[in-house]
Order: sequence, then structure tokens, then C-alpha cells
Amino acid sequence: MVCKRNLLERSDILNLKKKTNILLGLLVVCFLWGMTGYSQKTAYKRSLNAQYQRMFYDVIGNVDTIQSDLSKVNVSNSTKQNIILLTDIMSQSYLAQDKMAQLPLNHKSIGKTEKFLTQLGDYTITLAKEALDDKNLDEKERKKISELQKSAKYLSEELAKVQSEIAKDKIQFTDIAAKANKKMKKSNANIMATSMIRIEERMGETPELIYDGPFSEHVGNIKPRLKGDKIDKDKAKEIASNFLKYKKIKELNYGGRIKNNSIPGYMFNSENVSLSVSQTAGKIVWMVDTRQIGQPSIDKKKALDIAKKFLKESEYNNMVPTYSLTNNGAITFNFCSKKDNVTIYPDLIKVKVALDNGEVVGLESQGYIISHYDRKIRKPEVEPKDASKNIIDGAKILKTKLTIIPTEGKKEKLCYEFKVEYKERDFLIYVDAITGKQQKIFELIKNPDGTLTM
Repeated sequence: MVCKRNLLERSDILNLKKKTNILLGLLVVCFLWGMTGYSQKTAYKRSLNAQYQRMFYDVIGNVDTIQSDLSKVNVSNSTKQNIILLTDIMSQSYLAQDKMAQLPLNHKSIGKTEKFLTQLGDYTITLAKEALDDKNLDEKERKKISELQKSAKYLSEELAKVQSEIAKDKIQFTDIAAKANKKMKKSNANIMATSMIRIEERMGETPELIYDGPFSEHVGNIKPRLKGDKIDKDKAKEIASNFLKYKKIKELNYGGRIKNNSIPGYMFNSENVSLSVSQTAGKIVWMVDTRQIGQPSIDKKKALDIAKKFLKESEYNNMVPTYSLTNNGAITFNFCSKKDNVTIYPDLIKVKVALDNGEVVGLESQGYIISHYDRKIRKPEVEPKDASKNIIDGAKILKTKLTIIPTEGKKEKLCYEFKVEYKERDFLIYVDAITGKQQKIFELIKNPDGTLTM
């Protein structure tokens, strides 16, 4: 009996040792796995931090080059030299803005700085385009360049100070991104917040840039040419209901005011349909029907006839189709207005037609509402034959017509549109009908769904 008990006790001891060894083995494995994971995490953190540091260093280099080039532009009297300098400033500005956007900073505190870099790049490429026409900088532009150079110099110096302070306090960009280190939090408050906000306050004093470019201040402030009485939401609902009669909607709900928009108005919706009515003159700005579209039963020609009729009934006259695109069972047509045999591209309206039953399921007229007015169109000062000299040798001109095109700054130019074929590819080349100089080039990309321009 005693022997049996001893055997049982010995067996229990062996089992306990076995379990202990297994447990110790698991702990060792977990420890090694944890150490490996920690090492990998540390290595990744170091690598990421090095990337952030390099980006920040590159931003300083970009901005330093910018301020130096701006100084050179101001003493240069050569348009060829200015083209080289201005295009380099544009490139450096966009590179700096792109890298700054990738840094783990509070972008609310660097918004003005990013905006400064974006606008600077766009402003200088606009000046470069003018230099291509042998236009020298005038006194007003030189004064602007001087002011921008001072702002860029200040930004370069302040960013260098920030970098020095970060190195001194051994702040890691990865800690800034994670917001985990207590020391980082205190230092970040003093360095990354205080310093960047200080820079922001100065960059906010940068003079407003008014120029012919896509990021110009005045572009965002263009007011629609729409004229008429202001309406309330009840009148807007009546207009919306009448517009949607063809859809036989029983109930239309008020969706609220649209305020922070170039075209203030009222929004309404039903089960599938949403639309906006302008506060001034009560025009339909956009409409979208999200219903499920079935199998196609009509062709493109029939859909185009429906779109034309729809615009005419909506009191949009003298509209001509330009391009189209088919997607998800519907086809969207681009229309623009036409006057005196001139196609006016800024007056853009898009109409979307469902191919299952021909119902209009989308409308976008914002371009038309903003741009349309009774234009007095100038007569061309350059004949088509002379304008075509801008076309490269070997290109076959398929079609020529007079157009008004929008510039990047929302101005307009009277141009000849040459549709050409070159090396088995189709292009649209626009030549100024007043100066005879080439303005824009688009490539026509054709596919089974429609035609796109690039």
C-alpha cells in the first residue's frame, strides 16, 4: 500500500515537473516572440522616423531653393532665364507642399503654409507661361515677387529653427504621430504647436495672389451670373415638384439650406431622388436619381434625343452635345451653349439618361448657372489657315471650329478648336483666334463607353 502511494506521489511529481517544463518552455517562446516583435517594431519605428526626418529636411531644402530662385528672378531681365527659374520654383513649391502634407503634423496648424506653397507654385508657372510669350515682369509683379521672397526666406529660416529644436530635445516624428510619449507631448506643445502656429501667423500675412491660375484667390470668390428674385423654401419646393412631375413623386421632403456654396439654395429629397434649387431665380442646380437601373432597351441615339428634349423643356435653349460617357446602365451627355456658330464650353450642362427606359436620372447645371451670360463675341483676328500653322507637321486636321474655352482662372478665350489625328491618336488643339498662339491640347481617349479628354 505504501509502495503504491509512493509510486503515485512520484508520478504526480513527474507530471508536475513536466507541466512546469512545458510552462517554462511556453514562457521562453513568448519572451522570444515578444523580443522579436519588439525588435521589429523598433526597427520599423526607426525607419519611419528616418523617413519623416528626411522629408522635413527636404522641405527646408525646397523652401530655401524657392527663396533663392525668387531673388534671382527679381534681378533677371531675361525671359528665357525667368522661364527656367519660375518653373523650378513651381516644382520646388509643389514638392515642399506634398512632403509637408505627409508629415505627422496637425494640418490645421499648417494649412496657410501649405496654401502659400500651392499658390506660389501656381503663380510662378503662370508667370512662366507669360514669359514664353516674351513678356517681361512689370513693376507690380516684381514687387509681388519681392514680397513672396521675403515670406519664403522667413519660412525657410523658421523651419530650420524647428528642426534644430527637435534635434536638441530628441523628439521623434513617430512619437508625434502616436502622441504617446509624455516628454513628446510637452515638447510637441512647445515646438511643433507653438513654432508651427508662429509660422502660420506670419504666412497668413502673405499678400493675396490674384492671377490667372486654378488656385487663385479670386476663383473661389467668383459669383454666379445668375440674376432674379430670391425665393423662399416654399417657392423652391414648388419649383422642385414641378421639375420632377415626370417622375410622379408623391412626397418631397425639405433637406435644408445650402449655404457654403457658390450657388446658395435649398435641398429636397424623396426615396431615391435628391435635388438642389438655387435661392436666386429658383434654378435647378443639380438632380440625382439613385434608383436601380435595369437592362438597356434603348440606344445612344434615342437617349440623346431624350436629353435634348429634356433641356428644351427645361428652358435651356441653343444647347449642343459634345461628349458622352456610359456607365452602370446610364449615359451622361455633356452639353454646352452655342451662339453665332461659336461653341461656348464654359456653359456646361450634364444630363444623365437611364438606358432601361429613357428616364432622365441626373442633371448638373452648375457650370451653366455660374458662367452663362449674353456674350458679345469678338471676331477672330487670325484666319483658320494661319492658326493651323501651330499644328505639328504630319498631323491631319479632321475638323475645325470656333470655340470659347475657360482658362484656369475662370476667364475666357476665343479659340479655334482643331481636331487632329497624329500617329494614329486623336487630339484637340486650341489656338487663340486673336493672337494665333497655342493655348491647350487634349488627347481624345475613345473606348466602348464613350470619349474622354486628357
